[in-house]
Formats: sequence, structure tokens, C-alpha cells
Amino acid sequence: MRRPTGFAAFSVLWCGQFLSVVGTRMTNFAVSVWIWDQTGSTTQFTLSLFFAFASTVLFSPVAGAFIDRWNRRLTMMISELGSAVATAALLILFLTGTPGMGELYLVNFVTGAFVAFQVPVFQATITLMMERGNYARANAMMFAVRSTPELFAPLLSALLLTVTGISTILLIDTVSYAFAIATVLLVALPATPKQPDGAAPSTFWQDCQIGFRYILRSKPLRNLETFLVIINVLASTGYLLLRPLVLARTGDSNGSLALVLSTGAIGGIGGTILVAALKSPRDKMRYVLWATVAFSVIGRILYGVSDVVILLGIALIVVHMCIPIIDGYTNTVWQEKVEPHLQGRVFAARQFVEELSIPIATLIAGPLVDHVLTPWMEPGEQGDRLLGGLVGSGQAGGIGLVFVGIGVVGAVLALGSFLVPSIRRIESILPDAEPEPEPASGAGPKTEPTAGAAGAAVATEAVTP
Repeated sequence: MRRPTGFAAFSVLWCGQFLSVVGTRMTNFAVSVWIWDQTGSTTQFTLSLFFAFASTVLFSPVAGAFIDRWNRRLTMMISELGSAVATAALLILFLTGTPGMGELYLVNFVTGAFVAFQVPVFQATITLMMERGNYARANAMMFAVRSTPELFAPLLSALLLTVTGISTILLIDTVSYAFAIATVLLVALPATPKQPDGAAPSTFWQDCQIGFRYILRSKPLRNLETFLVIINVLASTGYLLLRPLVLARTGDSNGSLALVLSTGAIGGIGGTILVAALKSPRDKMRYVLWATVAFSVIGRILYGVSDVVILLGIALIVVHMCIPIIDGYTNTVWQEKVEPHLQGRVFAARQFVEELSIPIATLIAGPLVDHVLTPWMEPGEQGDRLLGGLVGSGQAGGIGLVFVGIGVVGAVLALGSFLVPSIRRIESILPDAEPEPEPASGAGPKTEPTAGAAGAAVATEAVTP
């Protein structure tokens, strides 16, 4: 039987990723609730995420070098299999006793290392599998993989926590990775693009640096990436504090948290459908900047001042509706402007600097809330007297104040970027990259060799001094 190619192959991969992310979202919810119940500490909660994201940052340059050397099937399978093993290890920890925070940090660190491969390899593969006009649609569908499970995974996870326990959730997550691996084996994937004829060979260490140098040499790409990094720091701070804020304002209600997260995911579905259904616009950055304004004002400032569960859900709907526009259209710009044979390394470099914002936000958010803003916002303290009527008191007030601050900064940054030509007009300033040449007529689609053959070849290249 002939393996699916093109959009059909992408759809099969999409299904596997969707099932895998459902399991992962269930695990994330269960573990976050477990940490909060065990410690009640914002710092401990955010540190568990810090180790996962810090690991992704650390391994991103290495991942980029391998993505442009290995075949794409091998890279996808290693990423999924490694994540499955890490989740199985976490399951064993819960089955044999109560894991310590250090053990959770270690498992998150290992998982983050394998996650470093996932986003760059899928972004680079989309460029080869899809026609240029469908990049935004494919990127929106990949965002749906990350957002749609929030519609029901937290509720399902909360139900299983009540009926069975966290071990059942971890088992489901482990099995879900098997489905993702199976889809990678079922489809035909494009061959990894080759270096242009006459290009000087590069060492593995040089490959780790190429993506960064490529971005730094281009003022429009450099400025766009700076914008995205700052927005990521602000968005990551809100992401890290979202669950503690809802729990603090609802009396530690798991049901309310699950309801808010699930309601917000409706926006992700709406935004994904909107981007997928509409023709990719010629002026994508205008949509990106206005979506960032809406994200900041409604999805952050409103979140900071509201303690009504339904309003928190509505604000999160707007957040998830804006993200596929921001994420899908900016990724499309990169896919259109960067040469395919460099995309693994460039996208990994992007991941490095953008994911670096998450450890930065983690180190700032927890201590800032626990040791500075919460004491300042305690009933009767100066902060409560000044701002308590706006954001509330105590821990909820401290977190709410952070949301208001990052919302104001994000809105100002997006509006200011309309005045920066290298960001606002990047699509007309930079030429489109030349697509990879099609195989000769009658030769059939050019797909990847078997994972074993490619792995042996790459193993030899990787150790070349």
C-alpha cells in the first residue's frame, strides 16, 4: 500500500500529534494540581516548568543541527519515543511511592530535551510537505494540536483524579505516544533538503551556530525575533501564573480551573478555523500586531482585574483565538523567507531564544509573587490600599497585578511596532526563499530513506571534527 504524501500525510501526522497532546495535557493538569496541593507554593509550581523549558532551550541548537542532517522520520520518532520513556518513568515514580520535587524536576528536564526536536522538525517539514499558500493553514492546524485538547483534557483529567488517580492519567499519556509514533511510520516524508552545490562542508559545532548567525545577519528577521522574544516573556509570565491565579481566586477549586481552561480552548478552535479557512493574507504582520494588542488588553489586563470565573473563561477565549493568528502568520513568514535546507537550524535557533523567555519568566514570576507582591498586597498593606480595589488582595492580588503590568507592556510594544518598518513591512522587504526543486517527471516523489541507513550516515557526520 502506498504511503500518504503531501497534505494527506500531514493530516495523519496531525492526528497522531493530537492524541499525544491530549495525553500530555491531562498529565500537565494532574501534575500541576498535585504540586499545588503538596506545596501551595508558586515558586515550586513554576520551578517544575522551569526545568522542562530550560532543557528545551539548552538542547535546541543541537536539535537544529541534527534536524538538517538526519531524515525527518528518525528525528520525529526519537522525539516521541524519548518523551514516552520519560512519562513512563514518572508513572513508575508514582506507582512506587510519592515522588520528590527533585525527581519531578529531573523527569521534566529529560522530557524537555526531547521536546527540543518537536517544533523545529514539524515547522521545517511543513515547508516541504505543503504548497506555499497552505503554510498558514498547516501552522494553524499545528496550533490546534496544542490548544484544542484544553477543551476537554483538563475536565477528563479532573474526573480521573477523583475516580482513579494520577497513575491512570500517566498510563494514558504513555500509550498516547505509541499512536504518535505509529503515524510517523505510516506516512511518506520528504527527503531532508541537501546543501546547495558548491557549499563548503560544515562541522557539527558550526551547524549549531548557523541558525543564530542567519538571524543576526538580517535586520528584519533580527527585529522580528526581538519582538517575538519580548512578547514570549510577557506571555510566558502569564502562562505560568494562570493556574495559580484561578486557583487562588476560586478557593483552590480544581473544577473551576478545569472549566476556565476548557472554556478558553474554544477560542483556540475558533482562531484555528478562522486562519485555516481564510486565504493567507499578503500583509500578515498587520494581523499579527493587532492580534497582539487584543491578546494583551483582553487576555492579560482583563484577567488581572477580574475574579468572575465566566469572565476569566471569556478572556482566555480571546487569548487562544489570537495565538493561532500570531503564531501561524509569523511562522509562515519564516517558512517563506528562510531557505529550506537551513530551516531546521534557523527554527531551532528561534526556539532557543524564544523558549529562553520561559525560564526567565519562571525565575521572575514565582519569587516576585511569593516574596514581593503577595506581602505588599496583604489586607491592610500599602499595595492593598492602593490597588486592592482593582486586582484584589493577598496572593490573588499580587498575581493579578502582574497580569495588568504585562498586558500594558504588550499592548504598547505591539502598537509601537507599527512604526518600525523592518517589522511592519518585513514581507515586502525580504524576498521569498526559492522552493526545493521538484523530482524529475516520472521519478515519483522523493522521500526519505529508512531510518537505520540515515542514522548510520549521520552518526558518522556528527563526530567529524
